[in-house]
Amino acid sequence: MISGSKQDWSNAPKHGILIRNNGKGLRVRLRRPAMPPARPQDLQEVFAMLDQAFSQVYTKFKLHFYQQVFSRFENREATLTTVESFCMEVIMALGHPTIAEFSNMMHLSTPNAAYKINNLVKKGYVKKVQSTTDKREYHLYPTRKYVDYYSISYAYLQEVVDRAKQRFSAEELQKLEEMLRVVSDELMPEIKLPSAGPAVAEPTP
Repeated sequence: MISGSKQDWSNAPKHGILIRNNGKGLRVRLRRPAMPPARPQDLQEVFAMLDQAFSQVYTKFKLHFYQQVFSRFENREATLTTVESFCMEVIMALGHPTIAEFSNMMHLSTPNAAYKINNLVKKGYVKKVQSTTDKREYHLYPTRKYVDYYSISYAYLQEVVDRAKQRFSAEELQKLEEMLRVVSDELMPEIKLPSAGPAVAEPTP
């Protein structure tokens, strides 16, 4: 296709060469073919694979946690009930919550939440520490007893992360971190977690 002196390449065919005469000579421009849009069925296949991948990763983390919890019952090492184990996981994730914050997250009444917390205190897995800013409030700290013997899901999480560091390049890891950050911050607004990460053990006096 040959064009006049007008500075316009828009008449180039989708798959071909545009030749333009600007008075000083012929100029040739190759117009690259546009990538065909994804077909609807292709997108559905991608969505299905994404659903499956998310489900498998989530399920594997859950099953590993359940395996560890019930193996402790089998070995008679556990003094926590299954529900109490879940409560401890919530306390760890919230990072030293108050009883009110714990009850709100678990959708429990305050008396019910206080009852569960008192049982954990009696068993030596939680310590209530008075707030330095509001003496009426107490923050919940997992004790060293829990951190040393029952913090099982975080150990496996770290193991998976270490494997990812060996498996992926630095660029891939950065992209993975960015995508996970968007998932956590934008796509899961119902669950609010502290930016500092999981709780550490009770403060040393």
